[in-house]
Amino acid sequence: MEKIVEARLVPGAKSEIKPLAIKRDWMDETPEKHAYNCFPMTLANGMGWGLSFKEDVSFIWDGVWDTTAAHVKVIKGKGLIHPDRGNGTISFNTGVNFKTDENISIVTMPTPNLFIPGFHVFTTIISSSWFPHELPAAARITIPNVEITIPAGTQFLTVLPISIQDINNTVLKYGTLSHTVEEEREFKEYGDYSQVLNRKGEWTNFYRNATNHKGESKGNHEIKAFRLRTIDNNGK
Repeated sequence: MEKIVEARLVPGAKSEIKPLAIKRDWMDETPEKHAYNCFPMTLANGMGWGLSFKEDVSFIWDGVWDTTAAHVKVIKGKGLIHPDRGNGTISFNTGVNFKTDENISIVTMPTPNLFIPGFHVFTTIISSSWFPHELPAAARITIPNVEITIPAGTQFLTVLPISIQDINNTVLKYGTLSHTVEEEREFKEYGDYSQVLNRKGEWTNFYRNATNHKGESKGNHEIKAFRLRTIDNNGK
């Protein structure tokens, strides 16, 4: 059953929010796009909605680390970021407000497996059932005296609606891991066979298919792909 989360854009907003793209430029650049064979990573790539701006944003920080303002200069995208937070940080005018049920909160975080040199988005949790303002989002600048650019259309910020109460009620039980002799033998066979395939330049797909090296089922994935979508209430 689908869960509905309401997103309302501020009039004139220069931001867009869409389901996260699976593709990453650096993954495209790996030989034969090899990185996409990693199922845990490609699954995570689609985990949420990505926020992007419709125009380039660029800025430079002078490296001064204190609470005073005027140490970040906006070069492109004026009005899309607040540069005067201090401590080498900026905040974004996201242009979107979220409305959810009380048992759903909005997590903002860096976009999975997307790397933009020079800054790192903070991970935060917002109680979106009652928060009436634009979604707050900020980042730490990590490289001083270098122009940092967020290209137009880049989903630099991820929005993830989750139930943090479900996480809060989780108990982690731990103990000593032990295997039978038969399990140890199977693990060794699995590893040896995987090495043979890897040396041939082939990908095992054992984990993706939830099987062992003999093709025997070992279980099921909770999901194998995110199916997120948007509905335009404006009728466009």
